[in-house]
Amino acid sequence: MRHHCRIGRFAAIPAVVGVALVLGASPAAAHESHTVASGETLGHIALKYGVSVDSIAAENGISNPNSIRVGQVLSIPHGSGSPAATVDGPRPVDPAAFSAGSGSYTVQPGDSLSRIGSNLGVSWQEIARQNGLTHPYVIGVGQTLKVPGSAANYPNLPQRILDDPARLAILPSLEKWSAHDGVPADLLMAIAWQESGWRNDRVSSAGAFGIGQIMPATGEWIAAAIIGDTTLDRAEPEDNIRMSSAYLGWLLKEMGSVDDAVAAYYQGQGSVRANGWYDSTRSYVANVNSHRAFFTTR
Repeated sequence: MRHHCRIGRFAAIPAVVGVALVLGASPAAAHESHTVASGETLGHIALKYGVSVDSIAAENGISNPNSIRVGQVLSIPHGSGSPAATVDGPRPVDPAAFSAGSGSYTVQPGDSLSRIGSNLGVSWQEIARQNGLTHPYVIGVGQTLKVPGSAANYPNLPQRILDDPARLAILPSLEKWSAHDGVPADLLMAIAWQESGWRNDRVSSAGAFGIGQIMPATGEWIAAAIIGDTTLDRAEPEDNIRMSSAYLGWLLKEMGSVDDAVAAYYQGQGSVRANGWYDSTRSYVANVNSHRAFFTTR
């Protein structure tokens, strides 16, 4: 999108910590290092090295385990847990354990909130919230959990989303803010896919930023005039999605048709009204309408 808000420098998407069901305590003796990759959480890293989330946080002076950054080098205490090979990547979901129709998951032996979230493409924190779970987040084999925003509910998701934890992680936010703003979820998801491929590190030559490709002046106006919160940070995926959804909801009301709203998202409301659609706008709207099929639910 060419008219939205962005900030000058890209800030790495913060990773969030996952929670293991059982993780061994770790002595702070021998250490090794780990460089945080895109989509990783402290929970994933802890599972890989067989140590606890708390021990990594303490070792590295991390006060907020929900905020680690891509490229950050962590010191890993020596643990006595399983070797990396046994936890390298999430196990496939047992089809019998997940019910797409009810959006529920039955806990299997060896599961944790982190593993379940990774497998189903949903934030473990949101699973905990939806199920009333609090620290230490104990779950039991056979327990049925509500699963919000699961990728398994979307049978046609592009493979690039399914293969990328960072992309999957934004699915619940797209659902949440589209519902909040009365926007069709598949429409918001299709626009985000067209704009950035669901990547918050995308910056256009015109200065559009993030998942919704927000330009500076428009973003400031969205935050102040539509949402009423000038503290929103376009570098944060959640805020970027919130602003994109709010703006799309406003355009749907102002423009009178879905296609004109999508055209205005790309070209600008004033320009669409004054000049009609540009040729590039026609292609953009056609692409978005085609992409909506990726984001239909079961």
